[in-house]
Amino acid sequence: MKKSAIVLAAGSLLAGSAFAQSSVTLYGIADVSIRYTTNADAQNHSQTQMTDGAVTQSRWGIKGSEDLGNNLKAIFQLENGYSIDNGTMNSSGQLFNRQAYVGLAGDFGAVKLGRQYTEGFTFFGDYDPLTIGNYQANAWPFFLTQFRANNVVSYGGKFGGLNVGASYGFGEKPGSFTQAQTNPPNGNAPYFGVRAAYEAGPFGVGGVYQEIRDTLGNKQQMWGAAGKYGIGPAKIFVGYVGGKDRTGVIDAKFMNATTPAVVGNPANNPRKDALGYIGVTYQATPALALTGVFYGDHIQNKNGLANNAGNRYTGVLLAEYSLSKRTQVYGTVDYNKLTGGAKTELPGKNNQTGVAAGIRHIF
Repeated sequence: MKKSAIVLAAGSLLAGSAFAQSSVTLYGIADVSIRYTTNADAQNHSQTQMTDGAVTQSRWGIKGSEDLGNNLKAIFQLENGYSIDNGTMNSSGQLFNRQAYVGLAGDFGAVKLGRQYTEGFTFFGDYDPLTIGNYQANAWPFFLTQFRANNVVSYGGKFGGLNVGASYGFGEKPGSFTQAQTNPPNGNAPYFGVRAAYEAGPFGVGGVYQEIRDTLGNKQQMWGAAGKYGIGPAKIFVGYVGGKDRTGVIDAKFMNATTPAVVGNPANNPRKDALGYIGVTYQATPALALTGVFYGDHIQNKNGLANNAGNRYTGVLLAEYSLSKRTQVYGTVDYNKLTGGAKTELPGKNNQTGVAAGIRHIF
């Protein structure tokens, strides 16, 4: 189920209680799963755990709008992620770690200011069969997007079948564009991105580019293109994600199973990714949705080491059954296989299998 569709569905449930000229909506998702994973540590022990959802993270949020006239609205959204299994917030010290913005929307599109999704995450959320997974095992292909950025001003607009977006994030350190904090995940790093997609009937295609810099001006770049096509109850997805990282952040903060693992010089030997995927979603019945996807990535200069190459392959199967419009149960299987220098992305052996079942409630 698309993340955007989930949020819209949650919002529509309370629309009847909104005022005519302004509205504030409380919404959220409660999602938890029980997951069994092989080769879960350096000693290759298996693990059984209660954890977050397979493709959606539990969240709660507040969003609202005020009609300013002439088709112009003031908008805001505040959203936090949390975990059902222990009741904790996903980010210590951040009240709204997922989204926090205010802006204006009208016939021209929308301008937003605050913490927001990166353009890469927004684009592939619509063009990945899983709408970007939530386990490390099924979400890693899109770690290159870095998910979110702080201090961002963004523009997004839809004009017929054309959907465009652009955003810029301020590093907020005195000096030039490159003088920002050391590039942490979701931190205050100079950032910009652009995306464009076009949909006509069952067909959709688009592309995206973004980059994030560190204190020395080194870039973590990602780019991609993808397409989708609907045939009756099925929808086919294909895509490509490319990346070049001179900052070391992708290996150090996102991909590797243990740290420290970046032992080389990523500025001189940047990690390079060439990732492709193909998948399909199939609405077998009004209540049952089936998804299958295969990802493959060729990695060069892994961990900042020249000529340290390897591959990562992942297959995912997902079945979701709707008990109602707001409640689904699901089961999923994922398999990861690594070769060469990419082996540091798993804690033990070069392969890992995960099996999980869960329940999701939208409110």
